[in-house]
Amino acid sequence: MMEKLLKLASLAADQAEVYYQEETVDSLAFSDGKLDNCDSALSSGIALRVIKNGKMGLAHTRNLLNREALVKQALLSAENGVEVDFLFPHTQDPPRLELYRPSIETISKENLIEKGNRIIDYVRARIEGQINVSFGYGTGSSGILNSAGTELSARFSGFSTQAMLVFPGTGSGLFTFKTGRDLLELQEADLDELIELFRLSQNEIVPPTKKLPVIFTPISLFALLSRFSAASSPVNIYNRVSPLCGKLGEQIVSEKLSLNREPFDLELGSAASFDDEGTPTRRLTLIDRGVFSAFPTDLNYAAKMNLEPNGCAVRQSVESLPMAHAGNLALAPGDASMAEMISGIKEGILVQFLMGAHSGNVLYGDYSVGVSTGFMVENGRITGRVKDCLLSGNAYETLSNVEAVENKALNLGSHKLPSLLCKDVSVAGK
Repeated sequence: MMEKLLKLASLAADQAEVYYQEETVDSLAFSDGKLDNCDSALSSGIALRVIKNGKMGLAHTRNLLNREALVKQALLSAENGVEVDFLFPHTQDPPRLELYRPSIETISKENLIEKGNRIIDYVRARIEGQINVSFGYGTGSSGILNSAGTELSARFSGFSTQAMLVFPGTGSGLFTFKTGRDLLELQEADLDELIELFRLSQNEIVPPTKKLPVIFTPISLFALLSRFSAASSPVNIYNRVSPLCGKLGEQIVSEKLSLNREPFDLELGSAASFDDEGTPTRRLTLIDRGVFSAFPTDLNYAAKMNLEPNGCAVRQSVESLPMAHAGNLALAPGDASMAEMISGIKEGILVQFLMGAHSGNVLYGDYSVGVSTGFMVENGRITGRVKDCLLSGNAYETLSNVEAVENKALNLGSHKLPSLLCKDVSVAGK
């Protein structure tokens, strides 16, 4: 079916590409200890991209009922499309990655309900509070064919589980989770850590307004790394609106930090041997001991900048054109344990979750974010949960003031990140 569509489009255009995807997702959720969601969803789609007379067009469909109509739509889009100057790649025999785990097919909702109830009973036997538990799992496939002779496909699976304790009277709280490619279970040790932090959170503290050391745990690090992601976009670099223009080879953050794209790390959700344009992926060092070393590219912007595409093209959906984005990111761990980082702080903050991460001048690294979940650290120990707390600064300055990097990294699905201890972060308590 896809081959016939490609042949038809290739006859009408100078270049043609067919991309397809299909995904099945199942989910269960317990709210306040009660099962309130049990869903299944199936999605699929086909995208046809053509290049004719130097202009690119896109058409998409959820059901391929009329090939001729889809080709006609793509050609019409190309008439008013953007001008491009690249060739679709001829990719053959990329490394085969085991992204699919057959055991995912044996998971039953009944079994997950039993596991969810067991987690709820374990937590409620030890502490009072609202406990939410969720599971998500699924399988999918995607593929790409083009007029240059590329014909690639991949099958994948995924699983995630989460337990959350909600702070009374709020929508925020603490959670622990695991994510991977087949069935995973939260262990008692994971839940015990969650319970202990929840007990400590009963004491609420308004922090002082001054510069303090802050431990950014992995999820909160998104607020800082998203600034680098925006600035390292080839769109912003090509248009010379990025603060990183002309800074390749220069130090932009602490030498303690090295950030790599790891497309062959099977534990991460975006592992792949080829990107969404069929370009082979590769390990890419974006930051090497604090030095800005590379940025992601897709076919379009690699051609515009006279660079070789490095396999970072991503489609948000079949309705979207590919764009350069570095997923499967890993920040190299350091040599400090969380206990060591906490014990060395006389007065500071441990941040788990932030609010308003997209506020401020994201492109230039500025941030001003509320602390949704965080803890006060005094004399080397956690003394309570902070409230009415705001952090502000510039991501590049904050990441240049790294005092310690945790000795392990947490798998967040799209990233593997350790916690960072940063000095002189502006903290404001109301």
